[in-house]
Formats: sequence, structure tokens, C-alpha cells
Amino acid sequence: MKQFFQVKDRTLGDEWTDWAGSVENGQTDSTTGKRLFIGVLLIALMLFGAFLYVIWYMIQPRLEQFLPGLPLYIGLLLLAFWLLIALWFGLMVLSIISGKDFLLRIGRWEISITFLIPIALKFGSRLGISRDRMGNSLVKVSNLLIKLKLKRIKPEKILILLPRCLQKEYITAIKEKAETFGIPVFVVSGGSKARAVIYENRPDAVIGVACERDLLSGISDIRDTIPVIAIPNKRPQGPCKNTTVELGEFENALRALNVIR
Repeated sequence: MKQFFQVKDRTLGDEWTDWAGSVENGQTDSTTGKRLFIGVLLIALMLFGAFLYVIWYMIQPRLEQFLPGLPLYIGLLLLAFWLLIALWFGLMVLSIISGKDFLLRIGRWEISITFLIPIALKFGSRLGISRDRMGNSLVKVSNLLIKLKLKRIKPEKILILLPRCLQKEYITAIKEKAETFGIPVFVVSGGSKARAVIYENRPDAVIGVACERDLLSGISDIRDTIPVIAIPNKRPQGPCKNTTVELGEFENALRALNVIR
């Protein structure tokens, strides 16, 4: 758990430093589907394969001069590497479609999508997709994959983190619901506070409400050590001001953790 303190401290809203102050659709509601992330990832996979082929093609003459037959072995090695990534992608898509866990594991090590967060956001921006729409799609994929692996978790070992900008009526409704199951709820002001709360309580799972940007930063901070079910907020007045959340999504998170049925 020490690794929570090895990342840069964040305060509420610092992911919105590029916001110009206007309230636009992409900054109030970025709801989209899982297909967006999957489609962008498929394009990236194809381009990565083409990139590996171009690199191999360019260095092939030098490799042949160095050792006859070496280009073939290097080519097969690069192909095997790409096929491993393609297999992981295919199993991820199969898991999403079937609702069953087919995720690729090597021993006890599981290839997570966490490392794809910065790649997906940057590549999506090159395609003209906003960080928030891409983040919303990525969060939905992450939630689904986490739900496929989760077993029943005791309510007291679940932690609910809410942003300070969430309207009081929603905070009250979530707290009242959580209290009936004995689930602790904390309202936090940023990444450093959230990590401190997680470190002190050592939960087995976290339900977090925030904007897509803060959710992805938080998931990256935890780095797969604790499953996080992320719930994007709604921003009718723009980022970090009187935000709301779909309470039905909160109940779905409790169902995923087998708290309610």
C-alpha cells in the first residue's frame, strides 16, 4: 500500500486546468458506450502491427548482414509479441460480449487495462475524441472487467469515496443507503486525501464518484492493487461545481459487489 504515496498529489479539479470556463456538452455529460474505447484500441492495435512490420522491414538488410537467417527469427519474435497483444485484446472483447471472465493471465500476473489509460487518452485526442468521452468509455470497460472478477465482499471492507463538489442531496442519499449496509463513506477533496483514506481503511474494494479525469487518475494511482468501480458524475454547471450522479449507478455498483441483489 506504500505505493499510494509515490505519485504526485492532486487536488479536486486540477485535471481541469485546460477548461476555459464555458459550459459545453463535453464538460457536462460525456456519456458514451464501451464501443468507443474498443474501437480506438482496435485501430491502435492495427497501427502498432504496421509499425512493427515497417521497423522490421527497414532493419532486415542489416540483420541479414550481421547473421543470415536473423531477420526471420526477429520477424517471428515481433509477430509473436503482436499476437500476444492481439490475443489479450480478443479475450477482453470476448469477456465484454459474453459477460464471462476470459482475461489473459500469465501465472498469477494479469494484464490489466490500467497501463492503457494514457495511451487511449492521447491516441483518442489525435482522432478528435475528447478526454472525457474516451474516459467515460474506458471507465465502463474497466468496471465491467472488474465486475467479472469480483466475489462477494463484506460491506465493511468496501469504501465509498465522493467528491466535495457533489450536491449535498446526493451525498446524503448515498450516505443513507450505505449506512444500511455499514459501508463507510468519505467525502474527499483530491487524490492525496483519497489515498490517505484508502491507506488508513485498507478496503477490499472502492466505489468512487468523480469526473472521468479524476477517476482515471485515481485508478492509475492505485495501480490494480484494489478493485475500483468508478461512477462518472454529471456536471450541469461545469466541472467541480454542484455536480450530480445517477443513483441507479451507485446501486449497480453495490450489486456488482454482491451487497444487494
